[in-house]
Amino acid sequence: MKLGGTHSPFRARSEPEDPATERSAFTERYAGSGLVTRLRERPALLVSSTSWTEFEQLILDGHNLPSLVCVITGSADLGVCLHTSSSGLDLPMKVVDMFGCCLPVCAVNFKCLHELVKHEENGLVFEDSEELAAQLQMLFSNFPDPAGKLNQFRKNLRESEQLRWDESWVQTVLPLVMDT
Repeated sequence: MKLGGTHSPFRARSEPEDPATERSAFTERYAGSGLVTRLRERPALLVSSTSWTEFEQLILDGHNLPSLVCVITGSADLGVCLHTSSSGLDLPMKVVDMFGCCLPVCAVNFKCLHELVKHEENGLVFEDSEELAAQLQMLFSNFPDPAGKLNQFRKNLRESEQLRWDESWVQTVLPLVMDT
């Protein structure tokens, strides 16, 4: 609610019927119960935990995208990862963090990304800004859509039985170093 006072993308588009109800661009809080719900007619919220360095620039000008509010951190509908690996061997921890909160991602492709981001299962992989823009258009064209890909990706993330680091180490690395 408070961000709407200084940042117009967070302001409510219309006033609630009940004056005691608070509304932002994304949610409505009912005065009596305190219940907060997402608005049906809201912009999509895109988050990227990247630092947006000169190595992670991406320009989406000229693409016909739906109403998006982009932030660096927070609760969102989609994460975007522009991390690339200089060695081709390290995985972006920001994606691990996003997956930990069941947040689907669009991630720029590199050598070992497929070990983490399963294209069309828990997110999408892109090669360039053109492909990312097309993915954003597809994901947000009927937003919010309960039957859409974003919700399917989120459901897949919730249902996945991804191993924790220590479990994975015991199953994968330990057998390689132990005498059998």
